[in-house]
Amino acid sequence: NRQRKEGVTWSPTMVDVVLYSIVGLVVGGLLMVACGVFVIQMQHPDDNNMAWLPKLIVLAGLYLACAVVLMLPFDASMSQTCDVDPNCSAISVLASVWMALFVAIGIMSLVLIPFAYFWYETDDEEGFVSRLGTAVCWSIVNAFVFIALLLAMYMTSGFVDLRITVLEPWLVAPGTPDVNGDIKTVNTNIAAAAIGFFDPSLDKTPAWEDVKNGYASYAIQTIRTSWMVYILALLSFLGWCLMTIFAGIGMVSLPMDMISAWYNRPRPIDLKQFAEKKLQLKKRCEELIAVGKETKDKFKTRPNRFKETRFTNKFKKMVIDLEDEMSVLNMCYKKNEINPLIPWFNLIGGIFCAVITISWWLQLILEVFLAGLLGPYLSSIFTSLSGAFPLFGIVAYGVFAFYILIACIKGSITFAGRFFLISMHPMKLNGTMMNSFLFNVALILLCSISCVQLCARAFKGFAHSSAISQLFVTQVEYLRYFSWFYSSQVPIFYTLLMFISLFQLIYALVCMCCCAKQQAETVEDAMKSLRRERDT
Repeated sequence: NRQRKEGVTWSPTMVDVVLYSIVGLVVGGLLMVACGVFVIQMQHPDDNNMAWLPKLIVLAGLYLACAVVLMLPFDASMSQTCDVDPNCSAISVLASVWMALFVAIGIMSLVLIPFAYFWYETDDEEGFVSRLGTAVCWSIVNAFVFIALLLAMYMTSGFVDLRITVLEPWLVAPGTPDVNGDIKTVNTNIAAAAIGFFDPSLDKTPAWEDVKNGYASYAIQTIRTSWMVYILALLSFLGWCLMTIFAGIGMVSLPMDMISAWYNRPRPIDLKQFAEKKLQLKKRCEELIAVGKETKDKFKTRPNRFKETRFTNKFKKMVIDLEDEMSVLNMCYKKNEINPLIPWFNLIGGIFCAVITISWWLQLILEVFLAGLLGPYLSSIFTSLSGAFPLFGIVAYGVFAFYILIACIKGSITFAGRFFLISMHPMKLNGTMMNSFLFNVALILLCSISCVQLCARAFKGFAHSSAISQLFVTQVEYLRYFSWFYSSQVPIFYTLLMFISLFQLIYALVCMCCCAKQQAETVEDAMKSLRRERDT
């Protein structure tokens, strides 16, 4: 079944090529439908039948991120099929496909999404030319900053430093004793000649057992890398910087918040309780409006960009919390709107997410920090599932890979709601504005590259021989200065991911068990906290 026509170097048969093509088209079509349904279900009613450009870019960004993540098992399957043929061209073709995907991610996240974001954020009352000019200018600024950083870093550090082993298969033969009685040794080529090391006419390659016993030394070979590889490395580095923080937080906060949503599930209330709670929310809303007006005048007279940003983000969070409380209150009063299945779905989902998080921790410890000494764990599970039916392995891998991206979104929301350094962009069913969509899609796109790199290293047994694994292992992880963060001795990014995740777990447990959460139970407490943030 593996016979090839003369002159064809692609080892899979035409049946394999057709089969992979059909699977790719079917999966691609299903992904497009899934992304479209997701955008429709999540969008805010105010964006219905409008903001078509941001919607198209969001749809394309989601599709591209999903395609990049799911490309890894396809790459691994094709590459492993070609292991039997050293002349197989699938690796080079797949490497080109990966490069095209990464360039598309760079253009999408650094040019198109900023353009759509600022186009959406500009006032609709402004003229078309004014809105277009603002969006184009900010897109050019983003692209210029990235290109300047890329040029500066590539010209100074665009080299791959490979540590290579130099084998010298000489026989160390005894010589004559010197004046001290020590035996001198001389290097001869007897062993090399015996194994055919110098004889090009021999078809048989020297046995490794014969060569490895010779003298070995180590050297650093420096190679200038290509522009494409360096763009990939820089995008991956930016993605890692975001993923270590946000995914580390989200891997803990996602399951805990889902279980908390089940514990604090809406319960029916009577009319009197509804009226009291509604009056409290009304007072808080009025106070928020008053504080907002006061603050607007204050920052006009004494501008402070950092304080204004922090206050605005905290003010936005309080508004979002107020909207959520009002929504839950209406649900509690209108008993027929309470779906009893949703809280239990949150509980089951929270337990499932907790299992995925713990499995990720174990996989990182076993495969990255212990270098696979105690076994491959998840890699062997994926491989066994793929052996039973290929789709099972892909689905299992996809669950763990997409979980990292979902944790990044959850982590960014948690981070923004705790430190107020960035604006909150929550994702809500039938309540997600297009600017939040664009922000989260840009985050997913940047983190998708680092997510693929994480999976390629954490699931070595599943992704071995893949084109992307070879690209990361042989070039990206050995780039000058970048290699510090991926070193096998002290993998900084992987260590930070584990540390932030465990710190978030300890912090959440301490807040839950030892100290009562400081919530604004009264309008006065809430307003004091907000004014303190503004005035300090």
